[in-house]
Amino acid sequence: MQQPLWRKVGEALLLSLLLGASTELLQSLIGREGSWLDLGNDLLGSLLVLTFFGEWKAKLNKRLLWLLRGGLAFLVFWVVLPFVKVAADDLVAWQQFPLLSGFETPLEASRWGGDCIRRLDRQHVYSGSNAMQVELTTNRYSGVWLRHFPADWRGYRAVQFHIYNPQKEPFRYYFRIHDQFHRDNGQRYSDRFNATLVAQPGWNEVEIPLQEVAQAPRGRQLDLSRVAGMILFVGKLEQTQTFYLDEVRLVL
Repeated sequence: MQQPLWRKVGEALLLSLLLGASTELLQSLIGREGSWLDLGNDLLGSLLVLTFFGEWKAKLNKRLLWLLRGGLAFLVFWVVLPFVKVAADDLVAWQQFPLLSGFETPLEASRWGGDCIRRLDRQHVYSGSNAMQVELTTNRYSGVWLRHFPADWRGYRAVQFHIYNPQKEPFRYYFRIHDQFHRDNGQRYSDRFNATLVAQPGWNEVEIPLQEVAQAPRGRQLDLSRVAGMILFVGKLEQTQTFYLDEVRLVL
């Protein structure tokens, strides 16, 4: 006896859900983080195959079929759009290098992450038309980190950035740089560059010699050809605090 259409589709989606959930569970057991987004993408992929290539599509009303295909195409576009933005900004980043971020292009915000609120600002600017406003939270650690950038920093003397403190009092913050080896091998405090800095009221120019960065890890040299991250952050604050960041670059 031939199974009803709805049952075939349901069984296909259930199988996809079970396989996707098993994969995410296995990732969590080996130290990687499972993702609901990945599971949703698995289901979306199954729906695409069923809608465009499944034998049952011939049994659907053509108008309903095109409606389903249109909706799925929109979902695919929505899912891949962030990756397209990052890829486009990667091209811009390579063209701008050794400028790591000047906040003048609309996609540069995708280079930065962190436990904070980030937005472009035109009022407190060191150079050009924009800077990045960073509103720190009261969580245990709050800050901003550069995550997408050219990784080979060899041949440059220092990393430089400009930070604006709008408060009347100085505030202390922490700065770190790590390489890919550090990321892949336990991320120990002694295996990266760490610095404690103070932002005075107004604009502050900060310059960190890369020779010091390279010599910071205990027992090895930080690999300046594979820099993997740069972070500005604070410890737990009693109340939210704001600073502005601009003109982050490598200098000769």
